[in-house]
Amino acid sequence: NIRPFQGKPIIAYSIQIARLSGLFKEIFVTTDDYEIAVTAERYGAHAIGRPDGLAQNEIGTQEVMKWVLTKCLSRPPEPIDYACCIYATAPMLSPETLQRACRILEQDKPHYVVPVGHWLRDPGQFYFGTAHAFEAGFPLNTDGTMIISIDPQTDCDINTEEDWIRAERMYADLHKDDRISHG
Repeated sequence: NIRPFQGKPIIAYSIQIARLSGLFKEIFVTTDDYEIAVTAERYGAHAIGRPDGLAQNEIGTQEVMKWVLTKCLSRPPEPIDYACCIYATAPMLSPETLQRACRILEQDKPHYVVPVGHWLRDPGQFYFGTAHAFEAGFPLNTDGTMIISIDPQTDCDINTEEDWIRAERMYADLHKDDRISHG
């Protein structure tokens, strides 16, 4: 999560994308790792220590989101309608994709909106849903979930070293004009 990706820790991209979307009052990172917590705070997120029971690879997104919403954010100043889990390894996610997912939640009222890439596979970027769906533990693979297609140029789920290398190439290709114009 903090491995350098194109010059900064990969988690910094997810935090920056969340900020740029303009959708979130606060951005939280749950972790059981001190370095990740410090990095998240440095890039503008609030780090929340995740208990050992939720820090295992077998633990799903809904369990972590339920814990965050019910234990850590109980009695917020305002009710939470929607929540989004953005993966730390989603540097090619765009603020516009998050905004599109939020519009679908608001207009069509599904439990969740999830992105899909080639062959309808999960690109490992985010899950956006109602706070109630996360708190109630509704599964992602039901009729209450809507999907949105992502740009094939941003479809790279990072799980292996080969995925990482491919993602770096894809990111560089996507942002080559940025480097030219910003020198």
